[in-house]
Amino acid sequence: MAVGARDVTDTPIEIRSGQTLANVSIVLTDKLNEINGTVLNAQGLPVPDYTILAFPTDSSLWRPQARQIMTARPDQTGKYRIRGLPPGDYYLATVDPAEQGEWFEPAYLDEHRAGAARLTLGDGDVKTQDFKVRTEK
Repeated sequence: MAVGARDVTDTPIEIRSGQTLANVSIVLTDKLNEINGTVLNAQGLPVPDYTILAFPTDSSLWRPQARQIMTARPDQTGKYRIRGLPPGDYYLATVDPAEQGEWFEPAYLDEHRAGAARLTLGDGDVKTQDFKVRTEK
Protein backbone atom coordinates (compact mmCIF):
# COMPACT_ATOMS: atom_id res chain seq x y z
CA MET A 1 0.00 0.00 0.00
CA ALA A 2 1.31 3.43 -0.88
CA VAL A 3 0.17 6.89 0.09
CA GLY A 4 1.58 9.26 -2.49
CA ALA A 5 5.09 7.96 -3.16
CA ARG A 6 5.52 6.51 0.36
CA ASP A 7 5.20 2.74 0.90
CA VAL A 8 3.18 2.27 4.08
CA THR A 9 2.64 -1.48 3.89
CA ASP A 10 4.77 -2.10 6.96
CA THR A 11 4.71 1.36 8.52
CA PRO A 12 1.75 2.71 10.45
CA ILE A 13 0.35 6.03 9.29
CA GLU A 14 -1.60 8.46 11.42
CA ILE A 15 -4.98 9.55 10.11
CA ARG A 16 -6.91 12.16 12.04
CA SER A 17 -10.68 12.32 12.29
CA GLY A 18 -12.08 13.97 9.18
CA GLN A 19 -8.77 13.75 7.30
CA THR A 20 -8.95 12.75 3.64
CA LEU A 21 -6.18 10.69 2.04
CA ALA A 22 -5.41 11.19 -1.62
CA ASN A 23 -3.23 9.16 -4.00
CA VAL A 24 -3.68 5.86 -2.13
CA SER A 25 -2.63 2.77 -4.09
CA ILE A 26 -3.24 -0.82 -3.07
CA VAL A 27 -1.45 -3.43 -5.17
CA LEU A 28 -2.52 -7.08 -5.08
CA THR A 29 -0.54 -9.92 -6.58
CA ASP A 30 -1.03 -13.59 -7.28
CA LYS A 31 2.74 -14.21 -7.27
CA LEU A 32 3.85 -16.20 -4.24
CA ASN A 33 7.50 -16.26 -3.20
CA GLU A 34 9.03 -19.49 -1.95
CA ILE A 35 12.25 -20.61 -0.32
CA ASN A 36 12.84 -24.35 -0.16
CA GLY A 37 15.67 -26.74 0.46
CA THR A 38 16.96 -29.53 2.63
CA VAL A 39 18.63 -29.80 6.00
CA LEU A 40 21.19 -32.60 6.07
CA ASN A 41 24.06 -33.65 8.31
CA ALA A 42 27.65 -34.26 7.15
CA GLN A 43 26.75 -37.84 6.18
CA GLY A 44 23.91 -36.61 3.94
CA LEU A 45 21.16 -37.82 6.27
CA PRO A 46 18.05 -35.67 6.88
CA VAL A 47 17.95 -33.60 10.06
CA PRO A 48 14.32 -32.74 10.91
CA ASP A 49 15.17 -31.48 14.41
CA TYR A 50 16.00 -27.89 13.45
CA THR A 51 13.88 -24.90 12.48
CA ILE A 52 14.66 -22.79 9.42
CA LEU A 53 14.36 -19.11 10.26
CA ALA A 54 13.99 -16.45 7.53
CA PHE A 55 14.28 -12.82 8.61
CA PRO A 56 14.98 -9.53 6.82
CA THR A 57 18.44 -7.99 6.61
CA ASP A 58 16.77 -4.66 7.49
CA SER A 59 16.68 -4.71 11.30
CA SER A 60 13.99 -2.00 11.40
CA LEU A 61 11.57 -4.80 10.35
CA TRP A 62 12.47 -6.98 13.34
CA ARG A 63 9.25 -6.54 15.29
CA PRO A 64 6.48 -8.77 16.65
CA GLN A 65 4.31 -10.42 13.99
CA ALA A 66 6.36 -8.93 11.11
CA ARG A 67 5.34 -10.50 7.80
CA GLN A 68 9.05 -10.63 6.84
CA ILE A 69 9.87 -13.17 9.57
CA MET A 70 8.88 -16.80 9.02
CA THR A 71 9.96 -20.23 10.12
CA ALA A 72 9.57 -23.77 8.81
CA ARG A 73 10.35 -27.21 10.18
CA PRO A 74 11.86 -29.79 7.83
CA ASP A 75 9.90 -32.99 7.25
CA GLN A 76 11.34 -36.46 7.92
CA THR A 77 13.25 -36.29 4.61
CA GLY A 78 14.90 -32.99 5.63
CA LYS A 79 12.89 -30.89 3.14
CA TYR A 80 11.44 -27.53 4.15
CA ARG A 81 9.44 -24.79 2.44
CA ILE A 82 8.71 -21.19 3.39
CA ARG A 83 6.05 -19.47 1.28
CA GLY A 84 4.67 -15.95 1.24
CA LEU A 85 7.56 -13.73 2.28
CA PRO A 86 7.39 -10.33 0.60
CA PRO A 87 10.16 -9.37 -1.86
CA GLY A 88 13.34 -8.26 -0.13
CA ASP A 89 16.74 -9.26 1.26
CA TYR A 90 16.77 -12.03 3.86
CA TYR A 91 18.94 -14.01 6.22
CA LEU A 92 18.27 -17.75 6.53
CA ALA A 93 19.53 -19.71 9.50
CA THR A 94 19.06 -23.11 11.08
CA VAL A 95 18.12 -22.77 14.72
CA ASP A 96 17.18 -25.11 17.51
CA PRO A 97 13.43 -25.21 17.89
CA ALA A 98 12.63 -21.95 19.62
CA GLU A 99 9.90 -20.98 22.00
CA GLN A 100 6.88 -19.70 20.05
CA GLY A 101 7.48 -16.07 19.07
CA GLU A 102 11.11 -15.98 20.25
CA TRP A 103 12.24 -15.38 16.66
CA PHE A 104 10.58 -11.95 16.67
CA GLU A 105 12.99 -10.72 19.37
CA PRO A 106 15.68 -8.39 17.92
CA ALA A 107 18.38 -9.82 20.23
CA TYR A 108 17.55 -13.37 19.08
CA LEU A 109 17.70 -12.36 15.41
CA ASP A 110 20.93 -10.44 15.88
CA GLU A 111 22.46 -13.54 17.48
CA HIS A 112 21.70 -15.61 14.36
CA ARG A 113 22.71 -13.06 11.73
CA ALA A 114 26.45 -13.85 11.71
CA GLY A 115 26.27 -17.45 10.46
CA ALA A 116 23.20 -17.01 8.28
CA ALA A 117 22.92 -17.46 4.52
CA ARG A 118 21.71 -14.41 2.55
CA LEU A 119 19.32 -14.28 -0.37
CA THR A 120 17.14 -11.83 -2.25
CA LEU A 121 13.52 -12.54 -3.17
CA GLY A 122 11.78 -10.77 -6.02
CA ASP A 123 8.13 -11.06 -7.08
CA GLY A 124 7.24 -14.70 -7.68
CA ASP A 125 10.77 -16.00 -6.97
CA VAL A 126 11.41 -19.60 -5.98
CA LYS A 127 14.83 -19.97 -4.36
CA THR A 128 16.59 -23.03 -2.96
CA GLN A 129 18.86 -22.89 0.07
CA ASP A 130 20.22 -26.17 1.41
CA PHE A 131 21.86 -26.52 4.81
CA LYS A 132 24.48 -28.89 6.22
CA VAL A 133 24.39 -29.03 9.99
CA ARG A 134 26.71 -30.63 12.49
CA THR A 135 24.99 -33.09 14.75
CA GLU A 136 26.35 -34.56 17.94
CA LYS A 137 26.44 -38.37 18.23
